Amino acid sequence: MTETLGLLVRLLAGLLALQVVGYALLVVLLPPRAAFAPLERLALSLGLGCLGLSLWMLFLTLCKVPFTLLTLTAPWLLLIVPAFWLAGRRGWLQADGRTTKNFLATIATLAFRAGWPRFDQAFLLLLILAFLFATLRAVLYPFWAWDELATWGLKAKAFYLSQAVDMTRFEAHNYYPNLVPLVLAYLYFWLGGVVEPLAKALFPLTGGALVVLFYCLLKRLGLVRADALVATAFLVLNGTTFLTHLFIAYADLMVTYYHLGAAGLLYLWVRGEAPAGSGAIITCYAGGMAWSKFEGWPLVLILVLAAILTLMWLRPPRAGKAISSVLLMGLGGWLISLPWRQFVHFQGWDVGLDHVGSFSAEQFLQGGWLVLQALVWPPYFGLLWPVVFLSCIAAGRSLWNTPVLFLALLIAGNLAATVLAYAIVPTSSAEFPLYVRATVDRLLLHAAPASALIFSLPLAPAFVQAPPDRNFI
Repeated sequence: MTETLGLLVRLLAGLLALQVVGYALLVVLLPPRAAFAPLERLALSLGLGCLGLSLWMLFLTLCKVPFTLLTLTAPWLLLIVPAFWLAGRRGWLQADGRTTKNFLATIATLAFRAGWPRFDQAFLLLLILAFLFATLRAVLYPFWAWDELATWGLKAKAFYLSQAVDMTRFEAHNYYPNLVPLVLAYLYFWLGGVVEPLAKALFPLTGGALVVLFYCLLKRLGLVRADALVATAFLVLNGTTFLTHLFIAYADLMVTYYHLGAAGLLYLWVRGEAPAGSGAIITCYAGGMAWSKFEGWPLVLILVLAAILTLMWLRPPRAGKAISSVLLMGLGGWLISLPWRQFVHFQGWDVGLDHVGSFSAEQFLQGGWLVLQALVWPPYFGLLWPVVFLSCIAAGRSLWNTPVLFLALLIAGNLAATVLAYAIVPTSSAEFPLYVRATVDRLLLHAAPASALIFSLPLAPAFVQAPPDRNFI
């Protein structure tokens, strides 16, 4: 019993350290005038913490410094101390502390003390129950899914045992980006060993940050709390795909989280409503996508292309400068992933050749049909994608003459890229349908939360500004 409590304390300390490092990076990246809400800063910090710590671990490997809890954490004090002092000077630290306390109290008391209406409390309860189930399912079960065992989990164990990004302990998919296994290995150092179930607490935490960020983005798009809660619960509880990824150690949830952050802030940026400093966050989250999974970089390219096409079509004032800024954000994301690309190059590995073959018209047509089936297959996403498409139809002319075009292009671009990917994957005709069914839910998950931001159209058709209160609780 005492040993279990000790492990739980170590786990919470490791997860808190991720959040603290991310918060310090956020303070450094954002200008003093950045009007992010405390709840938004809380949701964004985790992604920056995972990105910063995993890149630091790659840097330590390049410098031939072995991983230890001291080398992984102590150097960050050089950033954390001045960053927290700066946050205190700006008043962020006090506001964020109060908001975190109120947020946890709201969750713990089911918003009774906050005086929420019964309707709001009901949807909050649904979300709490979903995450309670996912958290228990994560920490009470060892790795069991294929990629947990054969890819991400194996790499995490190898990095922990080797105290470095050591690729000699396995051969498959060596070129894959390693944010997720490195963060898992980092948690192993806090836990004092390879305790797989407890390390999986990273995933419900990441899902929680994603859900809070989605809710905050909807609030910024003009939704009242009740509507934002309904839309958030609709995202989480439709089908089994999202819930499943809250308790398995796959990289797809992390990609989805980074994609939502980058896409949501870029949509606000195209609308002219993004808080100051959003460009730096978009850049880091683009880098997070590329550093999380091989499919991350195409997702970044789709975001950049959707934003540029939207700006070219709408021609807002100073459109040329805006397009240049978007290109710089994409370039910045690529530069963040560049150290790993150089590492792979120096190792002489072929990148992605096992996933790329010649274009097959038959696979293109068959893959397109299977993707369409997956969009309406209830066990995957329930009614989520049909409602996304109905929201696009409800947008009417605003889909073409407002920044909503960005969301439409994002949705179309990701679906087209998914079908194209299946058209060039090297599989036999007999294996192809099985391959699609084994992967299509994950590929659709990556863009699902960002696509669901289009729910703001029927729920806030006037595109009203979010209220001055940015706490969102």
